[in-house]
Amino acid sequence: MTRESTLVLIRHAEIDCAADGAALLCGSYDAPLSPKGETQVVRLRARLLREPASAAYSSPLQRARATASAVPERLEGHVRLLRSLAEIDCGSVEGLRIDEIRTIYPDLWHQNEAQNDDEFRWPGGETYRRFRQRVLRAIRGIARKHAGERVLLFTHAGVITQILGSLTGQCSAVWATPRVQNASLTEIAWSETGGRILRCDDTSHLH
Repeated sequence: MTRESTLVLIRHAEIDCAADGAALLCGSYDAPLSPKGETQVVRLRARLLREPASAAYSSPLQRARATASAVPERLEGHVRLLRSLAEIDCGSVEGLRIDEIRTIYPDLWHQNEAQNDDEFRWPGGETYRRFRQRVLRAIRGIARKHAGERVLLFTHAGVITQILGSLTGQCSAVWATPRVQNASLTEIAWSETGGRILRCDDTSHLH
């Protein structure tokens, strides 16, 4: 019988991704946590004391690694970094002001907003199809390695959207929904036969 793994998907805490008050595009751009995000990590740490887990993984981007500092004491120093859990790579537009991107690439902006082309990518970036493929490859590998266990994964909104989208039949180009909140917990069960959603976007520990 195939043993299910329980994967707790934790979106990183709030980030500081703006310059002179203008929002930046932050996919793989390595933005730090904001002061509010740091407070969220403290509250998340208290919550994870009640969330038993045998292992923890994190995206290597600093916002995920900083959020992963909320792991219970028994997992401190044992969080494994996995590049496959990083946010989508938006290529040459990473870190640019969003209003500037709209001006320079109006056609690409509208194509991305349409959320209907799995092969869409920003110049030099990653397509949504490839993004989903790498994310699911990582999830399958973690579930296989930790069959029957409960694992914490510190990652990004886009990664979580791709996982949930794969379970609900949503195409990989859809990035707006479901879009979980910062420092939220989303839990899935995963086995060799597929996955199922147990809870989604739990932020009760932040209030």
